[in-house]
Amino acid sequence: MNAPAEILASIGGADNVENLTHCATRLRFQLHDNSGIDEKQVESIPGVMGAVSQSGNRYQVVIGGAVESVYNDIMALPEMKEGGSATGTQKSGSNADVKSAAKEKGPRGRFTWLDSFFDFLGDSFRPILGSLLGASLIITFMALMGTLGVIGNWADPRTELSPTWQFINLCWRCVFYFLPLMVAYNASKKLGADPWIGFAVMAVVMLPGFTSLGQYATHLTFAGSEINVVRLFGGHLPLTIFDYGSQVFPPLLMAAVLGPLYKLLKKIISPNVQLIFVPFLSMLIMIPLTAFLIGPLGVYAGAGLANGLKAVNDFSPFIFAILIPMLYPFMVPLGLHWPLNAIMLLNIQTLGFDFIQGPMGAWNFACFGATAGVLFLSVRDRDVTMRQTATGALAAGLLGGISEPSLYGIHLRFKRIYPRILVGCFLGGLVQGIGGGLTTNAFVFTSLLTIPAFSNIPLYAISIAVAFFSSMLLVVFFDYRTADERAEAAKVRATEDADQAAEEARKASAEAHKAELRADDAEARADQAEQRAATTTVAAERAAQVATAVAPARTALAPNAVTQIASPVAGYVVPLDKVPDPVFAKGTVGLGVGIDPTGDTITSPGDGKIIVAQDTGHAFGIKLDNGIELLIHVGIDTVNLSGTGFDVHVARGDRVTTGDVLVRFDRKVIESAGYSMITPVLVTNPRKFASVTQAPATLSSALVAPGDTIITVTAKPPKDGAAAVPGTPPAPAHRSAAQAVAAGDSKAGASASTEAPGSSVGGSQLGGSPAPGSTVPGVAAHGDAQASPQGTGTADGAAAASPTADGARRAATGGAADSAGSAAVSGAAPGSALVAGAVTEIGSPVAGRVVALADVPDPVFSKGIVGLGVGIDPTGDTITSPGDGKIIVAQDTGHAFGIKLDNGIELLIHVGIDTVNLGGTGFDVHVARGDRVTTGDVLVRFDRTVIESAGYSMITPVLVTNPRKFASITQAAQGAVTPGEGIITVTAKQ
Repeated sequence: MNAPAEILASIGGADNVENLTHCATRLRFQLHDNSGIDEKQVESIPGVMGAVSQSGNRYQVVIGGAVESVYNDIMALPEMKEGGSATGTQKSGSNADVKSAAKEKGPRGRFTWLDSFFDFLGDSFRPILGSLLGASLIITFMALMGTLGVIGNWADPRTELSPTWQFINLCWRCVFYFLPLMVAYNASKKLGADPWIGFAVMAVVMLPGFTSLGQYATHLTFAGSEINVVRLFGGHLPLTIFDYGSQVFPPLLMAAVLGPLYKLLKKIISPNVQLIFVPFLSMLIMIPLTAFLIGPLGVYAGAGLANGLKAVNDFSPFIFAILIPMLYPFMVPLGLHWPLNAIMLLNIQTLGFDFIQGPMGAWNFACFGATAGVLFLSVRDRDVTMRQTATGALAAGLLGGISEPSLYGIHLRFKRIYPRILVGCFLGGLVQGIGGGLTTNAFVFTSLLTIPAFSNIPLYAISIAVAFFSSMLLVVFFDYRTADERAEAAKVRATEDADQAAEEARKASAEAHKAELRADDAEARADQAEQRAATTTVAAERAAQVATAVAPARTALAPNAVTQIASPVAGYVVPLDKVPDPVFAKGTVGLGVGIDPTGDTITSPGDGKIIVAQDTGHAFGIKLDNGIELLIHVGIDTVNLSGTGFDVHVARGDRVTTGDVLVRFDRKVIESAGYSMITPVLVTNPRKFASVTQAPATLSSALVAPGDTIITVTAKPPKDGAAAVPGTPPAPAHRSAAQAVAAGDSKAGASASTEAPGSSVGGSQLGGSPAPGSTVPGVAAHGDAQASPQGTGTADGAAAASPTADGARRAATGGAADSAGSAAVSGAAPGSALVAGAVTEIGSPVAGRVVALADVPDPVFSKGIVGLGVGIDPTGDTITSPGDGKIIVAQDTGHAFGIKLDNGIELLIHVGIDTVNLGGTGFDVHVARGDRVTTGDVLVRFDRTVIESAGYSMITPVLVTNPRKFASITQAAQGAVTPGEGIITVTAKQ
């Protein structure tokens, strides 16, 4: 079974599918029942990136860029093309679908005849709405000219207009005069008859010759009305003469009879002669039947309904003005408004004015106001789909007076909207009722453009403004969605946002892959150069000796070297596994011991450079000259004190020597706040050494003074039988602090006796890929700890002083290793995280607390659809780069960044959840797509108050978006972290 078939089967088969569409990355199913779907089964299908169940039996399957082809394959499956519910999948979810669903919930869904009746009415008028709208705007123009005094009362037949204005007047009168013919055509077509036969039948009674028969008529009184009757066929058949122009009930009744008659004739007449006799017999029967019976009945029926409504209006215009707008929200979805439209036209023909359209305007503008409220919220929430729907619906309403796009596209889908609309209807109708009601001399669509067509323009304008803004403000302040619908919409937007970022990251990944191939080629050429350099061993040794003379070797890394690390503070040694923090105790950050201080001063255990110095004073990272990297973390969780009780003496980048003060602390302040004083002292690059152990002397006597040995570091043995560095002295026995003082050594406790002042061997960080298993860009601390930032990314251990060191080889060969190897000169070697067995740690881009990926409050992130990693709940306000690399995604809104690190890892940093909806408010972006960044460079600063006051979560996912290139990606920290501390461990494939 292929993937499309598996997807269809996993969601219950074609019979469970009511509707299927797709967006840029996801299949969107509308199901009959989504309760029994096994989400794990769906996500296990090849090509499926994730699945999201939603309310209302909706279900989304995340596919990615191939969604269109998968959609087409599903639609092409045989079961999707065969009967039953499968045919329903061809629906597009249009306004007609929404309308149909609404019908099924009301009486029209329970009574077939009622459903058919209102469909008949709606389809008789709907096709001619365009011509009616055009005519109504011409009417509005005429009304405006009359209001301004340019012409006389254009609606009064007694008014003499100039030929020019008479012609303009005819432009709208033609539509309404011939309206019966249009209705007859549409109604006949709806009922399955030849629409042109219906047109021809109705045209007979509209001929001038038919009306001229009135000169032979006698005047009679019927039901209180005077009528003209002509007796035909010897005086036996009375023919009532009416002006059928603008009438709509006679053509509707005519079509209702013609439709069944036409079908009957087609059944009883041979197909060979149907073309001749079906139209002939239809006209032979229907023309006299319409003229003598159906036409008059239609006129009387319309007049009766019109008179009934007029009676209500005459009795109380106040009640009528409120009643009509309150009924319209329920009449329009059921199609009950079409008869009222017919009565409006009849009123204008018989009375010369209409009294229904004014109150109807209150309903329309309450409807449009609710749509405007939805538009406002969709813009604020950056809901693109709803914004597009609401924009089109609002334009159709305000400019055209058409409520259907708003009603079927929005209002019937969200049950909370109707109460807000009814308030607007009531208030708009109330204003009109207090003002005594409104009339208009023409049939118009109630829009902004037709305001001048009403009798009392100020009253009408005030009433529709009240209706519009009351509904709009209620929707804006109280929303149109339930809490679940808002949460669901937010998740969908997050999915789309993440999909976009992931797609951009994938595109960048493809580009990076090409660069990797070029880098591999360069590396191959560099290897060839290295082989050539190896033939000049004597010259290499000489160069290495020169390098050793001018720069200190990293002696702790020399093969078999044993180096002692001194205590930075007086106190009691605590074995690492007894440190009261699992992140430290398990050796996740590094290996070493803890110190329970008796003193109050932390000093440097050796010569080196400060690479981490927190302003809070709780953690320091030192890169010793001998190649050992140390972390000294003063107390547990003391970062929470924010510097209270700490007096910092150094800054990042400072050079220190043995015994230099790093920080002084107030023990009482720390312990009174409830924090442990135990201070981990850790080697954070232990993988470069054979072993890192607690010094034997501390096992028998736990009390140490500053400078006493606490850790023993043993270097790895030489590779391939290579000898130790020529001229490297053996590590002398360690002297205690007291012995050092007695000997007159002012730097008491210089226990790292193999150290040499100065920097590492020149060129030791050049060339080639890192050795397998080496740590690339430097080891970052975890939990509450702080470690070194990005390191060299190369295996700079024994090679730093070896006779075959790359720097020496380059010196010996005069640069024989050509420029092909230059990509690895600084920072992490390109692709070093991808080297077989390599373990790389990613530092936190912001201070905060680590949140497990599964606990991130967004299923798209928490399920690992976008990538693998962790979340950070920030305490800081600055996002920095966790390593050296290139910006491949930088949203203008500042909420998301994609970085292609030089070591081959691709990262996505998404600042908060759904913060894209803020449109950049509260974000200060510092980088753009294509920029180069180094560790610690600021990407964005954010205003936490702005984000949280808008109701968005600040939890920031930090994700590896190319996880398939690695063996594993795991969480490396818990609790509080500071910028640069390790939060993710990435292990390369073997």
